[in-house]
Amino acid sequence: MAEIAISQTQFTEKEYTLHIQSLIGGETEISVESGRVDLLTKTHAFEVERASKWKESIGQALWYGLQTNKKPGIIILMTTSSDYKYFIQLSSSLKYAKLDEAIDVYLYPTDFQELIEKQ
Repeated sequence: MAEIAISQTQFTEKEYTLHIQSLIGGETEISVESGRVDLLTKTHAFEVERASKWKESIGQALWYGLQTNKKPGIIILMTTSSDYKYFIQLSSSLKYAKLDEAIDVYLYPTDFQELIEKQ
């Protein structure tokens, strides 16, 4: 899976996670108390989530960060151009709650485009 275009929605969250792992490294599906970290890197515990489920990603990212002693991170999967509104909602909510510096948020594929092109 060299490149995933925004319009390709047939991939599962796990397939997206594996593709992102191939770009940035880390380990997938790491068990912690009451859950599994989607992608654990040297610095981050990432929750990989479809854009429309962004609300669920905040709590999971915080919990996984606590459980692994890594910085919480969220990777939002944008599979259609209309999904961008969810990224805005997530970013606005984190800023409102003063969590925007506590949780790193990335938009896939936009924030990974340079790495995707190198594959």
